[in-house]
Amino acid sequence: MSEKQEWTLCPKPAIGDTLRWNEPLWAAPNKPRGKRDKIGEQQITAELLATGESLSLKVLSVKKLSTADATLKVKEGDNIRRKKTTLEQGECHKACKPRGGPQK
Repeated sequence: MSEKQEWTLCPKPAIGDTLRWNEPLWAAPNKPRGKRDKIGEQQITAELLATGESLSLKVLSVKKLSTADATLKVKEGDNIRRKKTTLEQGECHKACKPRGGPQK
């Protein structure tokens, strides 16, 4: 994926789309009950392989967006599953196809 890739908001992803969204990074559990602490954020770029109750995706790249000392939870090449609502919360974007041909 090139950094100059154009991205548009994607409310309804389709199989084969390249998607990008942000996810929180959570600390290890340190409380007997309740929510874990959010310690950072990661940006995931993945290809949608299948839809259903959850979306199956193949990770193309992962980038840490925060400066916190948090380890990334997924790596390039992983197959992951996410609920559609997870992508909606992370403002899911779809890669746009380049417009036109080469410039003269």
